[in-house]
Amino acid sequence: MTRWQSLARWIGRLGLLLMLAVAGCGKDEPSESPVKVEDFRYQELPGGTRIVTGVVRNLTDQPLANLQLEIGLYDRHNRLIGTMQVPVQDVPPKGRKRFRQPLDTDQDVHGARVRSVLVL
Repeated sequence: MTRWQSLARWIGRLGLLLMLAVAGCGKDEPSESPVKVEDFRYQELPGGTRIVTGVVRNLTDQPLANLQLEIGLYDRHNRLIGTMQVPVQDVPPKGRKRFRQPLDTDQDVHGARVRSVLVL
């Protein structure tokens, strides 16, 4: 086998491995999240205090001891300008737990959205 044939075989094997890797990254069924965030709101209260509020709903049959919500904070042009973490504890099975957290930033926030939920 010549050097070029060996190189071509090696490149072919590499191509096959890459195709298998890409095929393995296909669209799988999304895993069902164990929680749902409902009634999420960003509010500025009289006096200037800014808060995020909402309800975490546990969709499982097990209690959830600790969750952490990551909230994105957005400016008036809907650009992400920061994030904050909101801890939520002791959500009962198939139950709900309200949360309320003041913003701890001086930035000019005009909106907020839940970016992710981490079940700890």
